[in-house]
Amino acid sequence: MNTREYETIFILKADLTEEGEKKTQEKIKDLVARHHGQMAAVKDLGKKQLAYRIAKHTKGHYVQMNYLGTGQVVEELERFLKLSEDVIRFLTVRAQKPPVPRVKEALQ
Repeated sequence: MNTREYETIFILKADLTEEGEKKTQEKIKDLVARHHGQMAAVKDLGKKQLAYRIAKHTKGHYVQMNYLGTGQVVEELERFLKLSEDVIRFLTVRAQKPPVPRVKEALQ
């Protein structure tokens, strides 16, 4: 199977307790590990105003997760996020490799 790097950003309900936020993040980490994925980074972006109202919510708690895995990991993660009542919205993209600097080639 082909392992790639993915980035998922999801928005949790703003009225969710800190314990609830951590519990949801731990479930996601366990789900990635259970499907032979590997967490690369988790970045808590904090509570922010939404650009527009989503299901009666005007604020949300943003979290960014980078991980390595196959398409199966992404499918299971997105299924979990769709079913979770604490998640307002999410987006998963395949992370782009940073461009290779041409300076290194020029020096050789």
